[in-house]
Amino acid sequence: MEIVLIRHGKPASANNLVVNAGEYTKWIRQYNLSAVDSSSRPVNINEQYRSFYVVASDLKRARHSAYIYMDKKVEEIDKIYREMEVPRYKIPLKLKAWNWVYLSRFLWLLGFKGSFESFKQAKKRAELATERLIALAEKHENLVLFGHGFMNRYIRKSLIKKGWQLDAKSHAFWGITTLKYQTVK
Repeated sequence: MEIVLIRHGKPASANNLVVNAGEYTKWIRQYNLSAVDSSSRPVNINEQYRSFYVVASDLKRARHSAYIYMDKKVEEIDKIYREMEVPRYKIPLKLKAWNWVYLSRFLWLLGFKGSFESFKQAKKRAELATERLIALAEKHENLVLFGHGFMNRYIRKSLIKKGWQLDAKSHAFWGITTLKYQTVK
């Protein structure tokens, strides 16, 4: 069995403007509604994956990436595979948008709470997503998930804990992580 995790392409709204906390919240909303930028395309397409069962997060950038890469219909779309929520804190600063992301993620990883999914909740969701992917792999043998950086990372970690072997990994836009499981015959 093989599970392939592909991170979405670069979103059209992934600009890096200087924003305050309120503007950062709006930036996150736009990022979550964004399709893939027209200049962001996979460098190499593995034609073999087109025969795999295709799963995607329900966020537009993941669904759009699946369409671009696979050139076929996504068999399953589910919000369980969404990116771990990007936290938003009301800090009186003006930073570049991506610096807000890094600062907020750091505080989130340290356990700072807010009106969003906690790190603990996000890790639990990654575990549930992993169980669902394994069940799909048992049914379909091979599958591709079009997802997101943090979520794919924690799904990968969970699969490895469950005996899956890491074959390749990349966290970049269009990055591909492959894991295989040898069944006993």
